[in-house]
Amino acid sequence: MSYVPTIVVENEIISEVDLYLPQAHLRKWNLSTPSTIAVQFGSKTVSARVGGWERGGKTSGKTFIRPSLAQSLHLPRGVPLLIRYDASQKTIVFGPYVGVLVSSYNAAFSQAPFGHLNSFFQEMSDITRNRGGILCAFRLQDVNWDAGIVRGLVRRGGVWRQTVLPLPQCIYNRLVSRQRERSEQMANWVQRCKDASIPFFNERFLNKWHVHAALENQPTASEHLPSMVRYLKLEDLRQMLSTHRTVYAKPANGSMGRGIIRIRSSPEGYQLAFPGGLRKTFATIQGLHQYLQKRKKGTSYLLQQGLPLIGIQGRPTDFRVLVQKDRKGEWSVTSMVARLGLNRIVSNISRGGQMMTPLQALRVCGPRASTIRPSPQTLRAVALKLAILLEESLPGQYAEFGIDLGVDVHGRVWLLEVNSKPSKSAKTVPLPEGAEELPRRARPSAIRMLDYSAFLSGFPRTIQPQKTIKRRPKSNKNRRR
Repeated sequence: MSYVPTIVVENEIISEVDLYLPQAHLRKWNLSTPSTIAVQFGSKTVSARVGGWERGGKTSGKTFIRPSLAQSLHLPRGVPLLIRYDASQKTIVFGPYVGVLVSSYNAAFSQAPFGHLNSFFQEMSDITRNRGGILCAFRLQDVNWDAGIVRGLVRRGGVWRQTVLPLPQCIYNRLVSRQRERSEQMANWVQRCKDASIPFFNERFLNKWHVHAALENQPTASEHLPSMVRYLKLEDLRQMLSTHRTVYAKPANGSMGRGIIRIRSSPEGYQLAFPGGLRKTFATIQGLHQYLQKRKKGTSYLLQQGLPLIGIQGRPTDFRVLVQKDRKGEWSVTSMVARLGLNRIVSNISRGGQMMTPLQALRVCGPRASTIRPSPQTLRAVALKLAILLEESLPGQYAEFGIDLGVDVHGRVWLLEVNSKPSKSAKTVPLPEGAEELPRRARPSAIRMLDYSAFLSGFPRTIQPQKTIKRRPKSNKNRRR
């Protein structure tokens, strides 16, 4: 595989050759010239007459494509690509070509069509372009399966333009609507991806109960699972409160700490606490149950064992570990941050939580009731183990998990939650100490996601184009999540 600058000539070449390749690559691939061979971009494959430039010429390091061939492949102009030869299929392949499925965008705002996620998509697109490749963001309705094309947004010249391309080599699911993701339209859409052999990863949002059920029979995972039941009837509530003094009621499909209620039993009755500060007291468990049934309004809820997590002044601390697949298709830890809650109920940054380094949190917050003190390396190892076991136990394909871990006052590590679509908003990225805004360097999570996408596209190596780069001294202040 090699990085080859690709040029679509402005006028038809007076020649029978459709695609001119560097002689060095033709020899490496053992291709005679001129010859007719299959050329592929995304889901489009056509036959083309291939020739080579003479060695030593000024254009020997470039690929030239006849406009008619580029049009047949829906190959966009002005986009540098990698090129490889698939000897088993006798096909020349351009890529990587990554598709990102989104819920919506506003094409009228060509510089920022994705709202608060625009910086993330800009990073993804710029990294892809600098490496060689193309990233296209599109909605469900932008795909024409019968024609094998997608009309999505591609970033060129600093703006996003609607462009017609073939179906992608892989698709990263960034739908934000759980309802749409559970729709019949989406089920049919995913099946068509599978029928077309297009890898579709981060297939769906994770339900808290499904995660618990998938891991509870795994011995090395179950030791990290708090007790949990589905809240269907009064007896479920009675059972949990008879075993645990503190219980959390959580929406099975909730996110960002929404809808969480803390329940505590005492000789005087039962106390409820909400993230916003609201508190209620009930004398009987029947009254508590009736209130909760009205509160959840038919939403599926779970009851989870309360944990004495480490923290400061009643503010709980947990650890968000981002685990992603890398350029080899293997799970690895990309980043980890500690979150100090604004209140005793939740620690989400979106709910006012404060970020700290994991080492700082473990030093400042405890644990204090035991000499057992897990290290950041221990937390990384637990998160990595859980990611591997979870993917083995769940249907579908995944490439990233945001794994929330808690450490109790006795030093035990617990799994609190798993998110298959971790937030990409700039507000959830920790600022370096003393910085007022995010540095311009791309976040490692975006880089690793593109590494895995390139792997799925058949371009596992990252080949940088030859250009002069002014290197700056390394600094910890440029690190981003």
